[in-house]
Amino acid sequence: MPLFRRNKPSWEPDWQTFPGRVPASADRPEADAMLHADLAAVAAAPVAELPVRLTVRVAFGATRPDGSPAAGAAHQLYVFEDKLAAEVAKRADGQYVGRVISAGECTFVFQLPAEPGELKLPAGPELATGPAVPVQHVEADPDWSYARAVFTKDPAAEQRSYNRPLVAALVARGDRAEIPRPIEHSAHFADQAGAGASGKELGALGYRVTASTDPEGGVTLTAVRAAPLTAIDEASVQVQAVVQAHGGDYDGWGSDLVR
Repeated sequence: MPLFRRNKPSWEPDWQTFPGRVPASADRPEADAMLHADLAAVAAAPVAELPVRLTVRVAFGATRPDGSPAAGAAHQLYVFEDKLAAEVAKRADGQYVGRVISAGECTFVFQLPAEPGELKLPAGPELATGPAVPVQHVEADPDWSYARAVFTKDPAAEQRSYNRPLVAALVARGDRAEIPRPIEHSAHFADQAGAGASGKELGALGYRVTASTDPEGGVTLTAVRAAPLTAIDEASVQVQAVVQAHGGDYDGWGSDLVR
């Protein structure tokens, strides 16, 4: 246990769960992830008193389509999470930053004041495939580079996550996802200037754009272009990027069923 305890965090914790991406590493490619993080800690980063990163990785097997573990595995992981966070706080005065669930694994991320002594990691979760073995890794990270890269919200990753159940629902009704069809994207702007700039840019990209003004002076923009559902991630992220660059809010997309 450290001889001198640091001051408690100066931020009010803001825990949120959201989809994201895990950057590529030496042993794995970039991948979608489901994240749970204290966004207030990420916003305060880097914290000079916490220059060391501790990660504890647990493999739990297959995930659901949204990247989350199955119900039984989820309960086991979250019990392990509570025990692990308590141990790291007690033994190393560490700050829990968040967890990353991706490709059948969960990585718990902490920032510490110094390299820890011996940590008594709790027993790994007992899963259907057998007991999981926690893998610990420690390295200097005074800039909080990992936490800032992974736990900063990514609108494109969120949109891709929203697309999955929509496409799955259409395919379940018999949609032939590979066939191009008109996809209608919708966005809202507080003023005419942002809507006009977005409409011009989307028109140059081949979208048919229309706009309507609401009584409060806001503008709803629709942009239509043919695409297969297999390319909806690229299409929706493209429109989203244009809309957000001009101060608008992307409201999503719609498509008729194509058999």
